[in-house]
Parts: sequence; structure tokens; C-alpha cells
Amino acid sequence: MTITKPKVDVVFVGFGWTASLMAHELCGEGLTAVALERAAARDTPDSYATTFDQDELRYNWRHHLFQNTTYDTLTVRNNSSQVALPYRKVGAFLLGTGVGGSGVHWNGQHWRFLPSDIKAYSHNRERYGMASVRGDGLTVQDYPMSYDDLEPHYARFESLCGVSGKAGNIRGKIQAGGNPFEGQRSGEYPNPPLEMTYAPSLFAKAASEMGYHPFPQPASNITRPYTNVLGAQMGKCTYCGFCERFGCGNYSKATPQTTVVPSLMMMPNFELRTESEVLKVERTPDGKHATGVTYVDSAGQEIFQPADIVVLSAYQLHNVHLMLLSGIGKPYDPVSGEGVVGRNYSYQTLSLA
Repeated sequence: MTITKPKVDVVFVGFGWTASLMAHELCGEGLTAVALERAAARDTPDSYATTFDQDELRYNWRHHLFQNTTYDTLTVRNNSSQVALPYRKVGAFLLGTGVGGSGVHWNGQHWRFLPSDIKAYSHNRERYGMASVRGDGLTVQDYPMSYDDLEPHYARFESLCGVSGKAGNIRGKIQAGGNPFEGQRSGEYPNPPLEMTYAPSLFAKAASEMGYHPFPQPASNITRPYTNVLGAQMGKCTYCGFCERFGCGNYSKATPQTTVVPSLMMMPNFELRTESEVLKVERTPDGKHATGVTYVDSAGQEIFQPADIVVLSAYQLHNVHLMLLSGIGKPYDPVSGEGVVGRNYSYQTLSLA
């Protein structure tokens, strides 16, 4: 028998960067929210403390922070005539799981889009001609906003994460030592750049002598003690080298747990439920509106969580999978070219043939 929970304004499916940031904003405006995460809770002291975080066998080879592909994975094929096979071996495709998702084991590279990335259609058409943007199967288009529209939000997120770097363009003025090709910024990075080791120092010296413009990469690894805009305290990076595939025991790498979750968890109108596997997005009889989600908890009990807004904030492939299971949108058919849901993933896979 399905248990029905009290209705909330918003329910989130998955609890990583997207859900934690959106939940903080919405709950700050007075909305009630529940986040459902299918795996267990994770935090620095119990999940990646400095006493065991550098365990390469546990994290790098046994993939402790990743989705376990032995019992839950994706299937792939090179073309529509093949039988899809399970994706079992993790390479650079590191599916996250647990509170924080992939935001826990990312390496902290923190780039902004270039202005030309925002207007990919018009930029490439002007530079390379119409064939570069309207060839067979291409769907490239401009974003409906400009880089300048996004800049304040980039700056806010960098402040939240305490990004370390060196600006190359502040309000249109090129800055020595930064990236001269980036879009204009409203100010410097929150923290100075990471120190360079001997090899990149030599590379930078040689590149400069050849007339190029080397610059330190922006990183969400903190170079000095830092308190972000939500009051979260972060520690100085110790340059241990265990970033990608690992958590951070020093509170030095920006993750949902180190930047936004502490503030969010203190809000009385927010609730996090872990070990909750969402099965389906429920809809009104006409199928036009979501009414909530049905999930199974750790005890095997089926639960319906009603909500006015359903946010699919898991990994993007999982979001598409849940949409297909829920009958939302028309599935993409690679033969006829009809349908929308899953189109980009189908096209990318088929193009390998």
C-alpha cells in the first residue's frame, strides 16, 4: 500500500549541485521543499576525512564515490542495429551517487563559458559560414541570453565556491597574468590562483617567451582560509593531489557539502531524505502537469510525495531515463528522427557508427 506524504511546494529528484542551489534559493523565498537522494548521506568527517581520503584502492580503483555499475548502469550501442550492452567499466565518465553527487569527486576545474560559447550559432555562422551550423543533423543555436546577462550569476557562484584564479578581463580592461580571451568580469576571483609547480612554471616561461599568454587555471580549490557568502568556512588547499575521484578532507574543494548544504539544512522548510529511489513522476489525468513523485525508501515502502513543482536534478542521463519511464514527452526515434526526449544522447551515440 502506497503511503502519501504531506504535500510540499517543490520536490527534488537527486541532491547534488543543482538541487542544493535551487533548494536554497526557493526555501529562502519561503517555499517548502523535499529532496530525494537514492544513495546514502555523505559528509566530510564520515565519508572522506583526511585519515582515509587518500586511499587510492578504495576511491580510484573500487570507485567508492561513483554509481555502482555492477547492479545499476546505463546501456550503450554504436548504432540502432546493435543490441545495447551495459556500461560496466568506468573511464572518464564518472557517474556520481549519494549526497553531493558528482560534485563530491570532481577535480574543481571552474571555467566560465566564453561569450562565443553563448552565441555558438551566430558566432560560427559569421566566422565559418552557414554550413558550419546547419549541416546534416546539426542543431546548434544561440542561448536566449548573453554572456553579460550571465556574468553576475557566474560571479555569485564563484563567490560561493571561493574560486582561485587570476582575472584576465575586468570590465573590458585586459589584466596582466590572466586569460586575455575571457569575457569581461565584474571583478577579481575571490582567491588568488593556486601555486604552480616546477613543470608548469617552466611551460609558462617558455610560452611567454614565444609571445603566448599563459595563465593559471581557475579552480574551486581554495588557496587561503575563506568564508563564502553563505557563511561556510573553507580551508586552505594542501596540494595533496587527491581531487578528481576523491572527496576533500580539508574542506578545500568546493562541493555542495562544503558550500551550500550546511546553510540549507538549517532551514526549517527543507527536508532531505536519503536512500529514496524515485520510480516515477506522477501526473494529472491529462498528462500536462506533474503532481509529485513515487519512490521507494530504504525499508522497501512505496511512498508518494505530492508537490506543485517537480525538479529532476539527478545526472542528466538519469533525468532522461526517469522522463521516459514516466511517459513525459515523446521518445526520440533515431530512424524517423521524430521525438525529443533522449535525442541528443541518441544522436551522439549513433554518430560513432
